[in-house]
Amino acid sequence: MEAKLTYLMDRQEIYDVVVRYCRGCDRLDRDMVMSAYHPDAMDDHGSFVGPPDAFWDWVKNLHGQYQSATQHMIGNHHVEIDGETAHCETYLSYSAMNTTGAPFSSIGGRYIDRMEKREGKWAIAHRKYIVDWVAPSINTIEGSKTPEGAPNFDCIAPHEFAVAETGQQASRDTSDPSYERPLVVDPARVERYDRLTREAQDAAS
Repeated sequence: MEAKLTYLMDRQEIYDVVVRYCRGCDRLDRDMVMSAYHPDAMDDHGSFVGPPDAFWDWVKNLHGQYQSATQHMIGNHHVEIDGETAHCETYLSYSAMNTTGAPFSSIGGRYIDRMEKREGKWAIAHRKYIVDWVAPSINTIEGSKTPEGAPNFDCIAPHEFAVAETGQQASRDTSDPSYERPLVVDPARVERYDRLTREAQDAAS
């Protein structure tokens, strides 16, 4: 009974981490978002790859400048707990009212997390954000596509698109990132994101 109670408490605390992260993003609450991560965590968010403090700067600019409202709605939540490590898959429905480009964005994806319990606190150690689909509603106004026909998110810089295109993709088999054990953000992607960001900043200056 004690083992079952511990499992249920851990599972609830892990779920609360994801809920807290989503609420923090929608309310632009830095402390709430940061509380979902361990300080040395890594997040591969597709067009961003790096630690929590840099991620907050990126997401605040994205949601604060380019969207007037956002909703991160979570659904199916699968957790495998092994002592003080857990691997989680949480389904996500993301919607946003955009201030530029297409007026509305709708994305279906998943948060793939490796969480760790340190000093009694569960938080994200490694995260991969996987996009399963993007609704065509993002392309509802003229100019919301690039000349090549790709979605034109004014909020995503070209070098960030380049990083996202080389990230892990969803797969309908066991090669999907949700099966990766242990889940680890590739250090080469962190380095590539940093390098391309520096090059873009140098070119703009």
